[in-house]
Amino acid sequence: MEKAIHLFDDPKITQNLRPISYIRSLAEHWIGLSKIHEKWSAATQVKVSWGVIAPHPNAIHILGSVLPSQELIQELHDLPEQTSLYFQGQLIAYRGLGVPSAEWNNTNSQANPVFFSKFEDLLRLNAAFLTKEINPNAFDHEKLIEKGNIIIHPENCFIDATADLKGSILDASQGPIYIGKHVSIQIGTLIQGPAAILDHSCTNLGAKIRPFTTVAPHCKVGGEISNSIFYPYSNKGHDGYAGSSIIGSFCNWGAMTCTSNVKNDLNEVDIFDYSTAKPRKTNTKSLGVIMGDFVTTGIGTRFNTGTLVGNHCNISGIQFLPKFIPSLTWGEYPDVKKYEFDKALANAKKWAKERNQELPENSAELIEQIWKEEATFRN
Repeated sequence: MEKAIHLFDDPKITQNLRPISYIRSLAEHWIGLSKIHEKWSAATQVKVSWGVIAPHPNAIHILGSVLPSQELIQELHDLPEQTSLYFQGQLIAYRGLGVPSAEWNNTNSQANPVFFSKFEDLLRLNAAFLTKEINPNAFDHEKLIEKGNIIIHPENCFIDATADLKGSILDASQGPIYIGKHVSIQIGTLIQGPAAILDHSCTNLGAKIRPFTTVAPHCKVGGEISNSIFYPYSNKGHDGYAGSSIIGSFCNWGAMTCTSNVKNDLNEVDIFDYSTAKPRKTNTKSLGVIMGDFVTTGIGTRFNTGTLVGNHCNISGIQFLPKFIPSLTWGEYPDVKKYEFDKALANAKKWAKERNQELPENSAELIEQIWKEEATFRN
């Protein structure tokens, strides 16, 4: 391949993925067992940069939401200089100094590249890549049995030697299960594959992890979770249901916070679209809550089917909350107010410190950017 790869952001796709795209580039989203840039690094064994980082002068530029494949890697290797590669009208990659211009050559990809541009794409691809990426290992099955665990079809499981499992049931009969480094699986946990609990995460007593779920590193999860992606450093430690949902980083769900992910009439779900400021059709009958980063919910909070919650919110309510909650909203519905800038920043710092993390230096500027970008949504 090349000496380096640079994964670039597409403004339209980034807008489609608001609010979970506020603090991360396309290449930093999670699918299966890892982030996109980690997949490219593993597939090519070359240096990978992303976002606004200045690329290596000899780098090939690839859309940050594209998944690597051997066919695409070969096609990119053969891509001539000053050439842009498209697929279904979407710029997939280009080779050459600067950015593509009218003088460049255009060609269409024959590798059928896979990429995401919407929330439902992330959930669909996550389900597919869990099955594809989990490679079972030879763990100490007898030792796990001694600790009261039941593992159905252990030959379909990867369990790291540093993981701690007690009195739990892992059912890999319908799909593989991945348990990462230093993961703690507490008593009574039920896991149905395909599913992944990644490094340093833990389940609470009696957690129910259903198929097509990825829990990223440093999360604590409990209750019932199905067909969902939890980004790093988030907590859903108590009972309550999360289905067909994407939860950003540094979120904390109060006890019995629940999502609906299927409409009672089984009609297609719609969800608020930042790019048009109105709901759009998703072509799916199952979609729960899309939640940005640094969101906390009160006890018993309920989210309707196809709800979108922005960043830096502190919300609760005894009735279903609105299907769109702008960033920087604070209070118990219907009595909510604008989350003051200084409090939002201070709260974010506290949650980061709680997880032994530090906020980026530009966090204050980013919160101000979010505030300005969503000003019309709050009026």
